[in-house]
Amino acid sequence: MTLSERAQRVAEIVKSALEHGPQDCAAFVEESCAGDEELRAEVASLLKEGEGISRFIEEPALHFAAETFVREGACAAGQLIGDYEILSLIARGGMGEVYLAQDRQLQRKVALKLVQRGMDSADLIRHFNREERLLASLNHPNIAQLYGGGVTADGIPYFAMEYVEGQRLDEHCAERQLSTDERLELFRKVCAAVSYAHRHLVIHRDLKPANIRVTPESEPKLLDFGIAKLLDPESSAGAEQTITLQGLMTPNYASPEQIRGEPMTTASDVYSLGVVLYELLTGQRPYRSTSRRPDEIARAITDQEPERPSAVIGGHQQSLKGDLDNILLKAIRKEPERRYPSVAQFSDDIQRHLQGLPVSARQDTFAYRASRFVGRNRFALAAAALILVTLVGGIVMTARERRKADRRFNDVRQLANSFLFEVDDAIQRGPTQARAILVRQALTYLDRLAQEAGNDAELQLELTAGYLKTGDVQGKPYRPNLGDSAGALASYRKAQELLQPLVATDPGNLEARRYLSVAWQSIGRLQGRMGDWTTALASQRKAVAISEGLVSAHPERAPYRSLLADNCLHLGEALYQEERGATMADHREAIAWFRKALAMHEALSAAQPANASYRYAAGVDYEYIGIVFNKLGDLTGDPENYRAALENHRTELRINKALAASDPANGTYRRILADVYGEVGFAQLKLEQTTEALENFRSKLAIFDSIRASDPTNVEAQRDVANSYDGIGQALAQSGDLSAALGPTGQAVAINQRLSKAEPANTETRLNLLRGLEALGELREKAGDVGGALENYQQALVVLEAWSKAEPGNVVIHRRRTTAEANVARIHQPMAVGRKITNE
Repeated sequence: MTLSERAQRVAEIVKSALEHGPQDCAAFVEESCAGDEELRAEVASLLKEGEGISRFIEEPALHFAAETFVREGACAAGQLIGDYEILSLIARGGMGEVYLAQDRQLQRKVALKLVQRGMDSADLIRHFNREERLLASLNHPNIAQLYGGGVTADGIPYFAMEYVEGQRLDEHCAERQLSTDERLELFRKVCAAVSYAHRHLVIHRDLKPANIRVTPESEPKLLDFGIAKLLDPESSAGAEQTITLQGLMTPNYASPEQIRGEPMTTASDVYSLGVVLYELLTGQRPYRSTSRRPDEIARAITDQEPERPSAVIGGHQQSLKGDLDNILLKAIRKEPERRYPSVAQFSDDIQRHLQGLPVSARQDTFAYRASRFVGRNRFALAAAALILVTLVGGIVMTARERRKADRRFNDVRQLANSFLFEVDDAIQRGPTQARAILVRQALTYLDRLAQEAGNDAELQLELTAGYLKTGDVQGKPYRPNLGDSAGALASYRKAQELLQPLVATDPGNLEARRYLSVAWQSIGRLQGRMGDWTTALASQRKAVAISEGLVSAHPERAPYRSLLADNCLHLGEALYQEERGATMADHREAIAWFRKALAMHEALSAAQPANASYRYAAGVDYEYIGIVFNKLGDLTGDPENYRAALENHRTELRINKALAASDPANGTYRRILADVYGEVGFAQLKLEQTTEALENFRSKLAIFDSIRASDPTNVEAQRDVANSYDGIGQALAQSGDLSAALGPTGQAVAINQRLSKAEPANTETRLNLLRGLEALGELREKAGDVGGALENYQQALVVLEAWSKAEPGNVVIHRRRTTAEANVARIHQPMAVGRKITNE
């Protein structure tokens, strides 16, 4: 063994020994040195030297009082390194030393890390200068920030890091006895930080519990992000990077490709995170190795198949069996291409599990091969899958092939879920036409599967989730959809009809009850969009009652509280609708429901600040409170209501601007930001802040127009653009510029005419068209274009006459028809008199 090989061997043993606790360290060293007394003495000497001091990178200055660890180091207390004044030595290891230091310029404490001599090559320094700015730009609440660094007068590189207080991730979970769900929620924050870094082309490459600290406020902080990258002069700034300093990795958490010295990508971090979560949930690592030697551990990682997590924890296996087994095993596949493609998708699958939804991770049989094929041939696979379903039907008829039929039936079930929950998620920003193809195929699969479901409760739940998802794609309000409200309502009804008997026969089936609540909420929202607000209110009351029961039984479950909050919001929305004859009391009750929803969403957000969906939901609550205050202003004439509306809308605007800035590519955030620009604008119109209102309406249009341009067949985007033009027209009219107001008002009418023709049952579109025709007629009448005004009023009357035939008892239609007839008569009679005088 050469000197360099021996030094490497010593470094590996020391590093791995430090990974073991004090109780196991001596036994590990004895086994690793295997009778080589000289080697054992050298390792023991290094361990003794570092006794009581946390190792560099592995255990930085965190939760302990730094002054307790003042020791002799290369730098003395009071010494200046750049802008940093050394306070004390708090860690020493094989790669250098870490000091507690004071940033004299910004007056904050930092962890200052100095690389040991021998690692300060010219290549390293050049690389350091090139990478420092990139890594210092990582600015995420769950990443301990690299503030910067430099080179000392002696030519030693140093890094200034955020000084963090907290516990190791595993110690925090154990001490607080966190439940499985709580550990998963905490872990998703870690994933969010890693995903953020990956988007900035930085791979951590040494993820492990020791590098993840949890603050007293229960916020995880990732340490040393990019330190390994900085210390590897051969790494690139691209997405794929090769590690050359093997001492930087920790064998127990290293990926197979990292062990083998192969190129590393973001998939390597996915693997390490998978091992961390495996250990967090089971208390053990995935591989069975009786030896503590690094080479034996490496062999286990590259050669052994990991144990199924639920099999590891024995009596508690039910908490991991199923989804979590599949999620964890997918994350730690030996082949990088078979893991989750990104940390974000890993985290999304965990979120689906927490919400009780099907996950993308499947067993490595037909479903795995199908999912890979789906990625390459989404639509060609539809035909093949249809053939497969037909084959299954034929096979089921043959008793001799019964077992094979059952297996294939389950495969097709998984394939259907793959289409619904993987393909649609992947094309959320893609063309709506693709979703139309998906819906046709999905309904074919679901309807056939429903015929075979029988009393299989598990399959019935999966079918329910499928129908709900399909309904969302067909026509869920305020998200990209196909504009098929009737089809969406039919899909939601299928889900509700499957769930009703399931809940009746098994009230303890919490997932069935949750899905039933979601189904009633979805049905109510579609009933409202189609103008049946009285029935919609009844549906929303059912949704609220079911979710209240879930929360009462399990108040600790965040998904149940979130569902109840959403249901409260939609119940309030149905209450204040003019079309159902809402009273002043209904409006005030609606505000009370919105405030109840807001209180729940804000509590959820406070408990899980990294979960942006709760902040988003709270913003929507503020929006609806503002909308109803605006309507109260119309009913009472009291400007205080308009001011209250504007205050709530501005609060939502602040929330949505922050969300959009945090994730500029997120279409949902862009849409809600545009929407609230409009609500602010309408409130400003009521307070005669016309210039400000016009500016906000134009901001709204700019966003919605870009969304429509990226997907012209998106019906919801077209409706949003029409509403934007309507707001601009109102603002211009209020400013007195009638000729300028005609253009955008006319554009809004033209879009709503096309939408109403395509979907005549959509009451919301009909009402928008009527308001637009009335507004356009009024503008033309004021501008002196009496003939044009009469044409618009007559068009409105035609729409109302057709509508009243479909709904003869609708009071709102009757009232609007009376107004339209009066408009026509007011203009038509003077014109008739004028013609008579001319003829005489």
